[in-house]
Amino acid sequence: MTESSADPYLSGKTFGCLTKIIYLCGVKPFNVSFPMAIRFTIAKRGTVPAEGNDICLQPRLEKRPTVDVTDFQCSTFRLNSSLPAGEFVHALDDIRRIMLHEMEKGNAVSLPGIGTFRLSLKGEVEVKDGYYHGRNVRIAGIYFQPAPQLLSKVQHFKVDQVPFGQAFDTNADDIDQRFTALFADHDTITHKDVRFAFELTLTPHRISTLLSRLVADGRLQRIGQGCQTRYRPAPGHFGR
Repeated sequence: MTESSADPYLSGKTFGCLTKIIYLCGVKPFNVSFPMAIRFTIAKRGTVPAEGNDICLQPRLEKRPTVDVTDFQCSTFRLNSSLPAGEFVHALDDIRRIMLHEMEKGNAVSLPGIGTFRLSLKGEVEVKDGYYHGRNVRIAGIYFQPAPQLLSKVQHFKVDQVPFGQAFDTNADDIDQRFTALFADHDTITHKDVRFAFELTLTPHRISTLLSRLVADGRLQRIGQGCQTRYRPAPGHFGR
């Protein structure tokens, strides 16, 4: 089979090589239990509409760190594997080189049990002499399509909201009542205090925006900076 007529997926030899590499890794991800729920928040989609209209909302994953699989397998938390950490790194490097080798031909690359990777393009199209021609066409990125067995496992992961729901609209009376109650027991308050005063229904970003607005309006005074920042009421506000 010539390169030009090659199947867009991995050849049998390459597929077998990848399968052997993954088998040698010895990692059995589908036998691992994940008792903890994946946390999510509620985010606004687009701009806030005019008053009286519904806000477009959508669930969004809580921001979490990105885990490097090689660092993880070299740590004390590594999954059981028959492959030493060093050989695991070499196996991943072999997979990376095979992927680059095949994608350079325009082929898609399928990793058994994981999914398929294929290139995506971007550019413009123009018409010349009645024919379509690409202009400034280049690689845009890599599209990933998960394998059915991987996707079916992921779709069964438990999700849970962080932590009691969220609110996107607070009225002036509610703000006054909550801050007045806070300052009845505290001379100064922190960002965390305000979050709990609103029963964790506002995101950290919304709390920061609210505090900044109250400072700009002259109702709060900011003390300190960074993680040491605290707030106290300006004279004549919030019961003081």
